[in-house]
Amino acid sequence: MEIWIMWLIATAVLVIIELMTGMVASFCLAIGCLASMIVSLFSISVNMQLLALAIGTILSFIFLAPVIRKWQQQKGEKNPKAQNSNMDALIGRIVVVTQTIPADGELGRIRIDGDNWQARSISGAEIEEGRRVKVVSYDSIIIEVEEV
Repeated sequence: MEIWIMWLIATAVLVIIELMTGMVASFCLAIGCLASMIVSLFSISVNMQLLALAIGTILSFIFLAPVIRKWQQQKGEKNPKAQNSNMDALIGRIVVVTQTIPADGELGRIRIDGDNWQARSISGAEIEEGRRVKVVSYDSIIIEVEEV
């Protein structure tokens, strides 16, 4: 297998990693691999290809990484829910009560994406099984909901 094909495969793998994780570093390394691939097309030594990898990666960290980070930050400001993770990603979801939520802060159960959670009514009113509720907040592992 020719060396330029290996550089191309490395570039593709790093771009896929970038798309799955959103890490700017993998994209900068992919740019360096692309530079090495271009150098290898001219049948230049492996040392020169590695130098191209280093220079391409460093230059992309210097010039491209700030642009990508700024773009990610602006994207997050336009749609704050797009960057929520963990428990914060549950807030605002509409779900179904799987076990009646009793009145006065007692706990019932809801199902979110196949997971069963303890839930409490934020208004203190009873919410019957099968009703749709909106996740408002959470307190540790207890989800607080309100009727829709």
